Amino acid sequence: MSLKILVGTYNVNKQDIDQDLTSWLFPTNSSITDKPDIIVVGFQEFNPFPNAFFTNSSYLSNTSLSSSITQVGNKSFFLGSWSKYVSNEEERLEHCTGLIERAIFVNTKESYTALVKSTFVGLALFVYVRDKSVTRRILNVEIAKCGVGPFWIGNKGGVGVRIVINANAFNEEQDYVNENRVNNIRGLALCFVCAHLSPHNHNTYQRNRDFKSICERLVFVNNMYSENTDRDSTQEQREDCEIMMTNMEGEDLTPLLPSYHNRQQQYFTIYDSDFLFFFGDLNYRIELKEQEGLNNTTLTISGLLDILRTRQYQRIRACDQLAREVIDGRVLHGFEEGELDFLPTYKYYVGSENEFDVRRRTPGWCDRIFYYWRKSDDTQRSDLNGAGSVEQSSPISLINYTSHPSYTLSDHKPVSALFAITPQHERLVVKAGTSNSPFKKDETRVLKFAIGEASSIIVGCLWWLIGTERGVKIILIIGGIGFFGLWLVRKLT
Repeated sequence: MSLKILVGTYNVNKQDIDQDLTSWLFPTNSSITDKPDIIVVGFQEFNPFPNAFFTNSSYLSNTSLSSSITQVGNKSFFLGSWSKYVSNEEERLEHCTGLIERAIFVNTKESYTALVKSTFVGLALFVYVRDKSVTRRILNVEIAKCGVGPFWIGNKGGVGVRIVINANAFNEEQDYVNENRVNNIRGLALCFVCAHLSPHNHNTYQRNRDFKSICERLVFVNNMYSENTDRDSTQEQREDCEIMMTNMEGEDLTPLLPSYHNRQQQYFTIYDSDFLFFFGDLNYRIELKEQEGLNNTTLTISGLLDILRTRQYQRIRACDQLAREVIDGRVLHGFEEGELDFLPTYKYYVGSENEFDVRRRTPGWCDRIFYYWRKSDDTQRSDLNGAGSVEQSSPISLINYTSHPSYTLSDHKPVSALFAITPQHERLVVKAGTSNSPFKKDETRVLKFAIGEASSIIVGCLWWLIGTERGVKIILIIGGIGFFGLWLVRKLT
């Protein structure tokens, strides 16, 4: 039995979303029959400045929502004008939630649970799980965030969620109620990271460093960690199994997060997962310079546009910064990506479906969805070290990967990908004390996050005072009072 996962990413350029999201999240007829078990939607530049600097919130459902998608799908909210102005952050979040849920309901006619809603400065991450196949099989959920902007501010950075699911549920031959199999319960660890990396053509090295920083500092804290390792593990697993059986067999949906997890490991990096999806506005561009893929000829902007008009994307693959960096082993170690068989997703004139704005920016496939699956130890080492590849069948298949030009509110185009994964039981669950990450955890990550939060508030306050009408009025009033006070003191003396 396979698990279908839908991932979408969209840099909305701080604009209010005013379009139905159905054709983005469900672009093909196949997605109607292949109903996704997990739906993950990420946004960049979600909140306008300066309000974004004060945004850092997470909502995590620990019970199945009574207001499932089936029930909320007919709310009058969806029938109203989607183009209404949304200024309040909570309203913006709920507005976007409504659009996502409407798209899910229209295309699936099934019940889903809103598992995670998380915002961090300009990033937003939504996770929905299908009640029929996943909701009652969730064992643990963890959320992590990190900023990689100046002073570790989250204007650039990542927000991630790590979900552990009962993998036995996807093995039809597994006998869940057999007491002899209680020790065979296995967790399938899925990680989703929505990221926004440094901009501009010349910042390839900085983008690589941003990815490295996210690997080092976006660390999930195991909320089931226990220092007491003397407890009888068989009894512990038996209790976990009893909770799991109640979740899977009972009519009433008990809490989604039973006390199952790897209690011997306190922290997990994004690589400590069976499947990892890294997506967002990664900001890598097309380089306009001499490339071997173009027969050592110089690629000009006019030549690039001619190639794009004829959709000969393979001719410029060598000019894609991210493809080059991945091949050379400098970023996204061990990751894979589908074929880029669509136009670059940036930079467009706002309101246009296919007209690039090349006055100050070079087009590029900025918005990407990469995926990683944990391989055997030998294959893992060869992937991370750049050694010769060890053949191993892939448990993940890419069903669809495309952009959506009809969305015109931003200078970016949204991208979506539909995956099918087949858990391979012999390789599930990361062993305690081990890590697959090519980078070590940053031991100062908590301090850096605190500095980033404080810096974000300071920048937000200054931006609000200088860059908003109300803030300028306050400055003028305070300044006027100060000048009047100074004049009065001099007058009296």
